[in-house]
Amino acid sequence: MSNAPLIVSISGIRGLVGQSLTDEVVARFAAAFGTTLTPGDTVVLARDTRPSGAAFAQAAATALRQTGCRVVDLGMCSTPGAKLMISALDAKGAIIITASHNPAPWNGLKLVRADGVFLNAEEGARVEALFHAGEFRCAASGELEMIDPDAVVARHVKKIVDYVDADAIRRAGFKVAVDPCNGTGGLVAPSLLDALGVEAALINARPDGDFAHDPEPVPANLVQLGQVVRDSGCAIGFAIDPDADRVALVDSSGAPVGEDYTLALAVQAAAARQSGPVVTTLSTSQAVTDAAIAHNCPVFLTAVGEVHVVEKMMAEEAVIGGEGNGGVIVSQIGPSRDAALGLALVLEAMACTGRSLEELIAVLPSYAIDKRKITCTPEQLAAAIAALRDRYPEAYVHPVRDGSKLYLNGQLECPWVHLRASNTEPIVRVIAESTSAAEAALLCDEVEGLFE
Repeated sequence: MSNAPLIVSISGIRGLVGQSLTDEVVARFAAAFGTTLTPGDTVVLARDTRPSGAAFAQAAATALRQTGCRVVDLGMCSTPGAKLMISALDAKGAIIITASHNPAPWNGLKLVRADGVFLNAEEGARVEALFHAGEFRCAASGELEMIDPDAVVARHVKKIVDYVDADAIRRAGFKVAVDPCNGTGGLVAPSLLDALGVEAALINARPDGDFAHDPEPVPANLVQLGQVVRDSGCAIGFAIDPDADRVALVDSSGAPVGEDYTLALAVQAAAARQSGPVVTTLSTSQAVTDAAIAHNCPVFLTAVGEVHVVEKMMAEEAVIGGEGNGGVIVSQIGPSRDAALGLALVLEAMACTGRSLEELIAVLPSYAIDKRKITCTPEQLAAAIAALRDRYPEAYVHPVRDGSKLYLNGQLECPWVHLRASNTEPIVRVIAESTSAAEAALLCDEVEGLFE
């Protein structure tokens, strides 16, 4: 990973600090983004808590101002919180300095357009072309303004509290544990939980970017949170990634719950209030589809990547959407995966049903999902996909193109396997789901064998 290249994808730009991602790279991307706008346009600038973020934000602000853009710097801020400020400030876009769930040596940029949605493939390609060509506009230096970060958090929290059944959550008298892994979730979660009347046991809540553990909220990184849940007698635990757009769950016994269940439970809560389309990705568990169908909600699948989900949600006027990585999106809040929103919706589901997290999950069909990472070349990925299709000629291949997803029984149900190149790391992701954990693991083993 020490020679990892700069990764430019539908999920933004990510690289290793001081290697593939430098002040110059950040400045050039910021200048390219600013060049696509009009002199005088306002651009929101924010960063997560990684120590490298301050210098990168300064480089981005300078470059944006040199293209004539007015910059409003939010400082450290969650990604969903920053995106909400675009409309509040009548801005024409945003740059958020973050590498999301990537390990500490990484950082990156997320580029956002005027409607609060990440740049799509065509828009991103235009910025990337300007970056490589160095064709940046020079204009009279734009203004730089700072915003009180507490006001940004307050706006974000109010939107969530106004959307969920806050009274039901307050009456439930929950005690929860939260691990924001020293990221921006530590700026939002305490205020939100206080507003919802929830007692919180917080760990790793100092927003200093000194991650207490690997920041991706997957089961291997939830051990400490599980211990706090058990020791403190909490009903549930929430693990939040560094830019606070993903949240994973731990049950009252301290056992990690699959990331996909965050969205499944949020779908249950939102659909119980209003039936309508649900949008998620090819890599998301069948449990999300089942939760939607149980409430008579049609389901649409997209390629992995928040922008794909959001644009489909807009097209279908979806009630809720998200990804199986713990990302929950409700258009009434904003066009963004939002960990704080996911947290609140899960608590609403528990409060309104009177059921524990374990009981809510128990009523859903039981699936086992296995996720692996493989380092390989694009040619090896293509060969593995072809070999897998040859091995399962009766499989239904989903028409949405993002690597390849095969439903092995020929029906839109488990078991299925999805192979795709990651948008955020130089790896291939292998995901398999079945009604049996053993079968899901065997399917992943089988796919890994295709790369040998």
